Formats: sequence, C-alpha cells, structure tokens
Amino acid sequence: MTPQTPLEIPKIFADNFARAYGAFVEAVRAAVAETIANPVLANTATFLSWQTGALPMLEAQNSSVQEAYARFLIGETQTIVSVAAERRHLGKELDGLPLDFAGKDRAESLGSLKTTAVITASRLCQAAGVP
Repeated sequence: MTPQTPLEIPKIFADNFARAYGAFVEAVRAAVAETIANPVLANTATFLSWQTGALPMLEAQNSSVQEAYARFLIGETQTIVSVAAERRHLGKELDGLPLDFAGKDRAESLGSLKTTAVITASRLCQAAGVP
C-alpha cells in the first residue's frame, strides 16, 4: 500500500465505532440531565466533574468521531482511523471519574457502553492495521 492508496476498512467497523461512541456519549448526557434533579447526587464533586468536565470533553470527541465517520462514508478513511486510535484510550481519559455519578444502577450500563466504545475503536484500528 502506498501513502496515496486509501485504506480498505470494512464499513461494519466504522459503523460500529461511530454508533458505539455516540451511544456512550448520549447515555452520559442523559444521565447528567436526569441527575441534575436529584440534589443528593447533583451536589457531589464527582457529578460536577462529569457535568462540567467529562461531558463537554465527550461531546467534543463525539463530534470528531461523527465527522470522521461522515468522511469515511465518502471514501476518506484515514481520519476515522486516527480518531479511533485516540478513542481507544477513553478509559485512561476518564480515569478517576467513577461511573456511579448518576447512581449505582446507571454505573453498570455506562461501564458497558464505555467498554463497547473502546472495543469498537480497537477493532477498527486492528482492521486498519494500526497496532
């Protein structure tokens, strides 16, 4: 493959990554919105960290993921590979921010969605030959 040759990445990998990342961010957004009404949880440092720090970061990242996916759909594959390579480290980026900010019931669901987002990013990178 020469530098000018586009990567051949099966569409399913890009689809899964964009959908999984979007689903995780949407779940965090919903959890934050619902938790605002609960003063017991909303007045904690953990919740405020998610509301004012993690959620805006995730929304910006999701915007990049969705833009990269749109580019992928018109044949430009390198951007989504680069974005996926960065998003594989989502767990490290959220290190120290417990997922139970919206209650224990939500933590398991958010953890599962986060794991799926990371796995789909990793699978896309593997499909593209990125170690």
